Amino acid sequence: MTIVEILERNTELFSEKTAILFGERRISYNTLYERTNALANFLLQNGLNKGERVGLLVLKCPEAIISFLGVAAAGGIVFPIDYNQTHANIQFILDLTRPSFIIVDSTFCQLLSHLRLPCSKEKIITIGKEEDCYRPWDTILAQEPITPPGITILDNDPVYLNFTSGTTGVPKGAVTTHANIYWNTRASIESFHLTSEDIHLCMFPIFTHPHELFARPLSLGGTIVLTDNIYPKSIAKVISNHSVTCLMAISALYEALMRLYGYAPFDLSSLRIAESGGMHTNPTLVQKFKESFGIPISPVWGSTETTGISIATPIDRGYKAGSMGTSCPHYEVKIVGEDGEELPPDEIGEMIIRGPAVCSEYFNQPDETKRCMKDGWYFTGDLVKMDSDGYFFFMSRKAGMMKVGGMKVFPIEIEDVLMSHPQIAEAAVFKVQDQTHGEVPKALIVIKEGMELSTAEVRRYCEERLAKYKIPRIIEFTPQLPRNPGGKILYRELA
Repeated sequence: MTIVEILERNTELFSEKTAILFGERRISYNTLYERTNALANFLLQNGLNKGERVGLLVLKCPEAIISFLGVAAAGGIVFPIDYNQTHANIQFILDLTRPSFIIVDSTFCQLLSHLRLPCSKEKIITIGKEEDCYRPWDTILAQEPITPPGITILDNDPVYLNFTSGTTGVPKGAVTTHANIYWNTRASIESFHLTSEDIHLCMFPIFTHPHELFARPLSLGGTIVLTDNIYPKSIAKVISNHSVTCLMAISALYEALMRLYGYAPFDLSSLRIAESGGMHTNPTLVQKFKESFGIPISPVWGSTETTGISIATPIDRGYKAGSMGTSCPHYEVKIVGEDGEELPPDEIGEMIIRGPAVCSEYFNQPDETKRCMKDGWYFTGDLVKMDSDGYFFFMSRKAGMMKVGGMKVFPIEIEDVLMSHPQIAEAAVFKVQDQTHGEVPKALIVIKEGMELSTAEVRRYCEERLAKYKIPRIIEFTPQLPRNPGGKILYRELA
């Protein structure tokens, strides 16, 4: 089932129900459907052909979702652009995709002036402040017909390109079909027992997994809450004011909410799913969050290539300390050795995944496709172990594992020990070269505000909890760790 068909169905079933909440704005399913059709009709009447690309350079707002759905309804392929990328990376993506149209928030019009655009100015649509040389969003939606455009769209038609940077650092666009989104959404709904009554708040940036902002509620006729505010108090207020039931965020946000606990009069009792993705979730945080708010954090694992989460903490079986959870419905996950053979429980190897939600190629990048996607399996590049109960435990990226004096060391084990220290707010461990041992672990540590800690104290703490060769050889303190807009620590910069 395509997302266009799902929207049409919901308009019949939930016509006046709120689809999107954004500040004081409320957009019903009927209004969302009409605006989606208006944009689709404009694109088609101005030359968009089925399968052509449309770039999005937008903020997290209702217009971003309407843009995605409008391009889909016109049979186009949408790709969100990370406006935090360098001009060179953005230009690479534009040269690769050759978009027929670009939809841009007026905030980023200046950015466009630094780029070679593959489409004419008449095919650039601006949201917000009107620009003389571009087409204004409000005028377009007011003038175009709101009836469906009548384009035939199939389940296996590509609908968007989600760009990610791999080990080479070159942006790669995973070709994502309607069917990929449908099956990933089904997996999420079944894993978390989602219903049409749920109210969803996804804190990931618009350019990471944009469908996760709307695909789950759209599939069920639920409600999407949007906020571009990253301040913990503001997020807590949004959860409280809109009775959010399902929150998707990185672990750093849950740590920030923990710091608010007891100091702010926010009611978070509506939350029933607190999903933590994008990075490893420290087990100490999971325990403290449940003690404070009465619900556990649910760690998950997902990727661009798997169209979102493919591993999640099962609601009925519960959390295992340090784990990412078990495989979601409609996904098959294996741990394999260097020879590609499946490994027994508790052995560490590369995690590979297949299923109807897994993308089959990167856009116009056959070499990258061949390297990462083999016989229907996506090779994640993550070193993982699975226990006898089917729970998966992230150990390291393949490039991050180190050998200290011939012994394998996984940074995540050291980070979890450091994060259990009551005076440490954040920690990142990575390998550096050493003349004697070949590679040794180095730790960068952020101390909690108002506290003091010495390298000697950190080393003694580790000596009580880690084998000698796993203790960080180098320990340094830093005010903050570098992160990308999605919240992931930039280990490549640290190394």
